[in-house]
Amino acid sequence: MTSIRSSVATPRYLLLGSDGPVGPDVTEFTSDTGSLAVFGFSSKEYYDRFCAASELTLRPYPLMKGHLKKSPEFTGKRITLICVDPGGPADVEFQATAAESLLLAIETGSDQVAVDFHLIGGQQGVAYALKAVETLNP
Repeated sequence: MTSIRSSVATPRYLLLGSDGPVGPDVTEFTSDTGSLAVFGFSSKEYYDRFCAASELTLRPYPLMKGHLKKSPEFTGKRITLICVDPGGPADVEFQATAAESLLLAIETGSDQVAVDFHLIGGQQGVAYALKAVETLNP
């Protein structure tokens, strides 16, 4: 199955838990690469829906741009993903964008960001598989 790259609303809020950014486990990310996937939200509506589906104590961090630029978890040679507007922590699939794509969208004032990846699977206790979205050239 071939996916066609689409876009989603640019997330402005990063989800934080008591230990820092919250996101799904991804099979391709290993401890030696330092990669991190996090949940990001374009509006309070999506954040509230996610929190209603979660038992964690969560809070949004409204400065996604600042966190992307300053936080060591988002710099270096790692692939870093932001799962955009997830419905809850147990979703079977997430749409995600690369940190570089999100930072560019924020810096240019874009209301949309490309969906670069899909995270598939995610049964309780099992990490998500990372699937890149192909770009089809006309």
